[in-house]
Amino acid sequence: MPSSKPENKQRKKHKAVAELCDFNQLGLDFVPAPSYSVPPRKETELMNQELIEILENKIGEIVEKYNALKEENARLTEEIQRLSNDREGIKSRVDAILGRLDGI
Repeated sequence: MPSSKPENKQRKKHKAVAELCDFNQLGLDFVPAPSYSVPPRKETELMNQELIEILENKIGEIVEKYNALKEENARLTEEIQRLSNDREGIKSRVDAILGRLDGI
């Protein structure tokens, strides 16, 4: 003979679950879980692959530009050092000439 008590427990349990799942009442707008498990479409995968390839190309170009600028910076630093040494040499020669002119 079935008892009515298990049915009451199931009703109470169902009601409690329904109350917990009623997010609208709380002002929350959750997306239902089944929509999260939709596999990506093949078009999306192809588009993502194209975007990744474009990004790889741009990163490669940036690395090449960085290396070129780094080499140019090293070359310009050497040239600055050479010109500074030339300037010091010319300055000392001009000072020597001015010293001889003061002696005349």
